[in-house]
Amino acid sequence: MNTKMIKRVIMYAAFILTTLLLSGCGEILQASVGTVAVSEENQQDFYGESRYEMTDNDYNTKEEDALPIDLNHLDEEMGEYYTCYGENVTIHKAGDYVISGTLDRGSLKIEVFDDEIVHLFFNNVQIKSQEGAAVFVENAAKVILTAMEGTENVLSDTTKREGIQKACIFSNSDLTINGSGKISVYGYHADAVRSKDRLKIVNTNLYAKAKEDGIRGNDGVIIYDSAVEVECEGTGIISNSDKDKVVLQGGSCKVIAGINAIAANQYVSIHDSQLDLYSVLETVRCNGIRELQEGL
Repeated sequence: MNTKMIKRVIMYAAFILTTLLLSGCGEILQASVGTVAVSEENQQDFYGESRYEMTDNDYNTKEEDALPIDLNHLDEEMGEYYTCYGENVTIHKAGDYVISGTLDRGSLKIEVFDDEIVHLFFNNVQIKSQEGAAVFVENAAKVILTAMEGTENVLSDTTKREGIQKACIFSNSDLTINGSGKISVYGYHADAVRSKDRLKIVNTNLYAKAKEDGIRGNDGVIIYDSAVEVECEGTGIISNSDKDKVVLQGGSCKVIAGINAIAANQYVSIHDSQLDLYSVLETVRCNGIRELQEGL
């Protein structure tokens, strides 16, 4: 092969290599400063309606054929569905339950198989836990908590309690809170509402007051068309994992926080919401993708 032919081969190879590098890096080159470049697969989770991951269960507020549980008059013969020890009630069968009444020193625990769903309908419930979370989801595929229309439900724990449940409502599974009633949560020990998976607040009225964070979902917090108010010493609304996100769509949100009002590492989206946000540090903290309405 002569010298001219060798030069042509080298130039052609260099052209092909440059084209491949530019096409592969286009996504990174087009990313704006301060954002995290993500793969096309992950973008499908972040953008469009799929980011909400909403299901029929998240909107369901109908209590047809639900089993009633009166916390003031617990029935020991209902052992097929729930058991009670003092004022501590454990639901151990999947299904729908209408909960009413008061626990002055107890808690409500959910412990079913990890492929089962429990739907709780709160009808003027008051729970004051002395030893752990007021509502504790130990195991389930998903739990839906509905504040029934026209009701006011109040949950609280205590500053002096022990235990690994770092919230007044603490869930190891996906958790949805919905319903046109109102639910007030006082997390005097640590957080107010916390899920180790995804937390959704849908078409409801939620007030959260906390010693630490107000509303926390490790794998995402989605607040849709709800009236949410948070007062806390930590961060108001926070998601913290390798796939975290906070999405606020519609409704209203008021936060008074000792750290950030809203925080997530990967993604924050806020659209069409009436906001009243106060925080000691940055109002919205996100090192990844930020889709924020005007004024933020």
